[in-house]
Amino acid sequence: MMNDQSQANLEPIDDLRSWLRRLELEEHLTHVTEAVDWDLELSGVVRRTYDVLGDASPALLFENINGYQAPEPNKLFIGQFRSYSRICTLLDLDPATSTRRDIVRRLKTLFLDEIPPLEVAEAPVHECIDEGDAINVLKFPVPRFNYRDGGRYVGTMHAVITKDLNSDWVNLGLYRVMVHNERELGIYFLPGRQHIGKQYLDYAERDEPMPVAIAIGLDPRLAFIASGNVPAGVCEYDIAGSMKGGPIEVVKGKTVDLPVPAKAEIVIEGFIDPKEFRDEGPFGEYPGYYGEVPGPAPLVRVTAVTHRQDPVFQASIEGHPINESHVMSSVMKSATIWNELEHNGVPGIQDVACVPEASNAHMVVSVKPTVPAHADWIASVVWGTSSSVWLFKHLFVVDDDIDPWDIGQVSWAMAWRVKASEDIKVWKNHRGSPIDPRQEPEQKGYWDRVLIDATRPWGWQPRAVWGSEGVGKGEPQKFPPTSRPDQNTIDLVNQKWDRYGIEPVGEFIGSPVGIMRNWWQPPEDQE
Repeated sequence: MMNDQSQANLEPIDDLRSWLRRLELEEHLTHVTEAVDWDLELSGVVRRTYDVLGDASPALLFENINGYQAPEPNKLFIGQFRSYSRICTLLDLDPATSTRRDIVRRLKTLFLDEIPPLEVAEAPVHECIDEGDAINVLKFPVPRFNYRDGGRYVGTMHAVITKDLNSDWVNLGLYRVMVHNERELGIYFLPGRQHIGKQYLDYAERDEPMPVAIAIGLDPRLAFIASGNVPAGVCEYDIAGSMKGGPIEVVKGKTVDLPVPAKAEIVIEGFIDPKEFRDEGPFGEYPGYYGEVPGPAPLVRVTAVTHRQDPVFQASIEGHPINESHVMSSVMKSATIWNELEHNGVPGIQDVACVPEASNAHMVVSVKPTVPAHADWIASVVWGTSSSVWLFKHLFVVDDDIDPWDIGQVSWAMAWRVKASEDIKVWKNHRGSPIDPRQEPEQKGYWDRVLIDATRPWGWQPRAVWGSEGVGKGEPQKFPPTSRPDQNTIDLVNQKWDRYGIEPVGEFIGSPVGIMRNWWQPPEDQE
């Protein structure tokens, strides 16, 4: 771990290249120099890394891709957000000691501030400019990720930049982009849904082409925030500036009137004609299934490709959990939902966890209940957000003594604080994700939502048998007490722990930590 002086002398992160240098310094980057094929093999290497190494997975820089040799574009970077530690580094949190709760709390604060971008006249992303017959998006090592995919996907870790037709609102979103050919792309979004879909309807109503820019190889904050759920009308450049602590530099596109990241590795410019569609997909999406029905999607006709010298292409593998989009979405959505709950006046929120192991279909909210039906109030807010169309199918509300990030603790609460006939509620046929594999093809776009209230019953009366200090002792409680040791015993054992000489075994099956480890933390660390 670097000392404070070393931290102070670190190069600031303001583009992909400075980010790569930081990851190199932190020993979080692996250079893959073995020859790999862009067709399935590269993604297979990434998939095995995530599946076997989990949260210890490094970021990967592939430098020997079949068919792509220097001096032409020949590098692919992937995996920047597969590690919570790397997100900590980006947020200036200690990657060794911080928790996901720390990340969420930092993000929810940063999301409330805005620093607008700074427009510059010249930019590294314009070092090389391809127009007309020179356009070829496949000059970059674009992978085919899964053998059932409908094609190669140029947009998986990027920012799609569009502008509202009736205002100055610029939107950055992470919408998948498939290659039809060297000059035509398919972009997956649903008209009228998501921010880009709302902007698109205005262009369609006027029958005007919609300018679009696809920026790849970014300051990691931009890719991170592009996947978020900032409110409509708020520009992601502004939130990324808040995360950075200074403005993001942008430059006007060469063929589109859009601000693009000045230090991006690659920008693909073009237009979407509201009358043009072409079949897109399927794609191995975030649930880990091919649950959607392939179909017509808006078509992008490319008008220019600009890039830096020796550009680094960037990608992200989707599919079964846990991949980097699950990781960044888990903390991103948790922070935005926590802010939404507070904005809507819901009291007592202690923590919010969008569960990556469930591809973020599970959300757990920890609360200190203050009113009857507190869990229902939470559900009405969570399911009223735009993200709920894609996520949060199952909502679990737990008491403040439960760590919502610990699936073991959540399972314990569900087992012993839930009475099914009272605490499990189903909302049928809500608007939902068209990617859900459990929904029949004919019913895509709808799903059932479930609220599981795993908090202690609100209406029970205190009973002496559940006394805080024992049967008939101390304050009567409303619910049977847990078997948590008393604080004096915890303090004594913690103080003498090193003297007991107890060490973990070298080989074991399962997790190296118990689910109630937070009981043994100092009280101030449990806040």
